[in-house]
Amino acid sequence: MSSLKVKDLCKTYIINKIQNNVLRNLNFEIKVGEMVAIMGPSGSGKSTLLYTVSGMDHLTAGTVDYFGKEISTLTSNEMSDLRLDEMGFIFQQMHMLKNLSIYDNIILPAYQSKKGKDREAINDRARELMHKLGISEIAQNDTNEVSGGQLQRACICRSLINSPKMIFADEPTGALNQQNSREVMKELNRINQDGTTIMLVTHDMKVAAKCDRIMYIEDGSIKGEIDLGKFIEENSFKERERKVNNWLMEMGW
Repeated sequence: MSSLKVKDLCKTYIINKIQNNVLRNLNFEIKVGEMVAIMGPSGSGKSTLLYTVSGMDHLTAGTVDYFGKEISTLTSNEMSDLRLDEMGFIFQQMHMLKNLSIYDNIILPAYQSKKGKDREAINDRARELMHKLGISEIAQNDTNEVSGGQLQRACICRSLINSPKMIFADEPTGALNQQNSREVMKELNRINQDGTTIMLVTHDMKVAAKCDRIMYIEDGSIKGEIDLGKFIEENSFKERERKVNNWLMEMGW
């Protein structure tokens, strides 16, 4: 079963009467439970692709089927509800409301959701997620009182609070040092192994090597892809990284 089915996807911006075709007739599927990385040079359309297939940006042409729902046919309100209830988002810049504690930032999307969960169940889930990601002790801290790695793990908790079908991550480790990057990827791999589908944009080969599959985008088109299979054994990482490195060189990385 596909979580995401993209057909003839185009995204065009018109700036100063000049047409800029950022995405050109893209076709691909992401299966339920897959973890797929999107790589490519700067300006190739990676982030635009992520924003377009998740409904944060309007597509110009083509179709995006998200778990059986054609997102281009949804109203703005329907799309907002879909993003809130069925999608999770993690960004490089860790946006959190500064006037709320870490814990309150995590539970906020669930309180806003129309899923109808009672607040006690939401609070229990937030505590469980924070415990799983090892950040229980920072629950009442302000957002400026924690490390970057802790804040990004809090963002992962927030992205999972409504039990989304799929997580969209744009450079989730981009602002982190190597140690924090490894910790965040460990959590994303664990979430994926629990069944959540993940699509992430990255420029980091070490991050991509821990994904099931990598798609390489250049000039708004898919130039190639490589299937690595699930990352389960830590001792397989060096071999996966070598394979990705060789493949990226072939792609002209």
